[in-house]
Amino acid sequence: MSRKRGVFCPSGRLSEKSGSIHDGFGNYTADVRCSWLIESSPETKIRMHVEQFAMECSWDHLYIYDGDSVEAPLLAVFSGLMHKNGYHIHRVPEIIARSGSALLYFYSDVAYNMSGFNITYKVNACPSR
Repeated sequence: MSRKRGVFCPSGRLSEKSGSIHDGFGNYTADVRCSWLIESSPETKIRMHVEQFAMECSWDHLYIYDGDSVEAPLLAVFSGLMHKNGYHIHRVPEIIARSGSALLYFYSDVAYNMSGFNITYKVNACPSR
């Protein structure tokens, strides 16, 4: 059985000053690995906000690193239901990468899938929330 890597979610490198990262449209595919690298100049701040987040709790994860690899400092790991269609468990704090790049890695197992996530980002922006 081959794994789907980046087939459903649009993985890639992002160099725009602002944008959004999401797993695709509709429910994400089971057994997927995707990564996004937000790149800017060294020591630039990248501010990220979770706009929508619904994943299988404890099995599907989104990892966010302060740098360009999984060896960089880990900023956050998300799993479960936090934001979906006006439902909020709690406000997710702003995530700030200070190295000039941020790596987001999404993993889903083979069992169950949900609506996924949408994260917005801005490079060198003032705090907005």
